[in-house]
Amino acid sequence: MTELSLKGKTALVTGASRGIGAAIAAELARRGAAVAVNYLTSDEAAQKVVAGIEEHGGRAITAQADISDGESTKAMITRVEQQLGPIDVLVLNSSGYRDVLRGPALGHPVEALVDKMATQARATLGPAYAVLPGMIEREQGTVILISDSFSRQAAAGAIGHAVAKAPMEAAMKHLAIELGPKNIRFNTVIPGATRSENLMKKWNAKDEWGRTLASVVDQTPLRRIGEPEDVARAVAVLAGDELSYVTGAFLPVSGGHLII
Repeated sequence: MTELSLKGKTALVTGASRGIGAAIAAELARRGAAVAVNYLTSDEAAQKVVAGIEEHGGRAITAQADISDGESTKAMITRVEQQLGPIDVLVLNSSGYRDVLRGPALGHPVEALVDKMATQARATLGPAYAVLPGMIEREQGTVILISDSFSRQAAAGAIGHAVAKAPMEAAMKHLAIELGPKNIRFNTVIPGATRSENLMKKWNAKDEWGRTLASVVDQTPLRRIGEPEDVARAVAVLAGDELSYVTGAFLPVSGGHLII
């Protein structure tokens, strides 16, 4: 691992006040990037992420915005670039919504599924399209989508995850092709079951979702759930110059549960 491999770069991580997003922000900062920690309402949690980064000598700011709203997103990016400089690394971690539709597919009205798809598209393509003009002008940049294993590996009751993330994976592939000549890379990281407060609550509940999670671990070659830091390290390597010839790639971080 190359220490300070992101020195001199500015990164924006959406949905970074907790969980995987917070771990990504901390890891990018540890490797030298100046990091903007985006959040919607969790100001205290975002401030804690920034304080942790600064405590270890890193540079970070909070960046409040509703990234499913175009104007809010553009205003945030303007503030970030004024304080930290042009954005070199964009990590699209936020879903743009709070509740994922769970349960049988036919239990969800079509409009509810379409709304999830549209919200995720705004939360993904909105920030990407806002930073891309600057990246194109500078002819450098990297965009990393945090997707979901259910977009690739079907499971009963998980259509709400799949229909939101799968179209965004397709968008990353097309953007990689079109903007490769401008030296802008687009890659997708696909976490498996990853430790979070909500996941552990479901696991311990012993209900249908809890049994499903236990089954996932049993079917995972490495026989454990992932840690947020596992995902963060994968993102940090993709963000750096070590993998500068990698674009349009899909990297599962799932302990072998998802192999593509």
